[in-house]
Amino acid sequence: MSFLSIVTALGTLIAAMCAVLAWGRGWAWPRRFWHWVTRYRPRIPRKTLSIFPIRRYPLMSDQRWHTASVGDQPAMQIISEWRVTNIAKEAIHIHRACIVRPRKARTDGEVFVIDPQTNCAGDWMLAPRSTAQAMTQFFVQPPVCKEGEDFKAKIVFTDQFGNEHKTKWIVFTYY
Repeated sequence: MSFLSIVTALGTLIAAMCAVLAWGRGWAWPRRFWHWVTRYRPRIPRKTLSIFPIRRYPLMSDQRWHTASVGDQPAMQIISEWRVTNIAKEAIHIHRACIVRPRKARTDGEVFVIDPQTNCAGDWMLAPRSTAQAMTQFFVQPPVCKEGEDFKAKIVFTDQFGNEHKTKWIVFTYY
């Protein structure tokens, strides 16, 4: 064997021993590098929507409620309209809307996105970097407000990635 091949073999052996010892002794950089090389991590956006209540007319609110009935039981029907902006680079589907506050009114509701081209409400996806209107509808049973009172609530919208987008306190007027 030549001198160069002996030095190369020793260098390779020393490098392998250092790598094994570094791994076993808890050096972080070999582990981080190995995970970076071998692991595929899909990039899931965390903040995808910007949601604001619509108030078109100064004397009439687009967030309102009235008395209704579900079967034979009295209920509150809560209707609201929202300006929804998709701030992500991919299409977003609003999966769910839920009243979280007050606790006694906690319930799931329906979300309808209004397509800007056809003006039809449905289960549409929001195009990347676009704005649309959305409507929500909730039925709270039993009612937590009397007729004529305003109802205050916080709503959470959830997208297909499981991101929750919380609103501030919204006042729903009785009509």
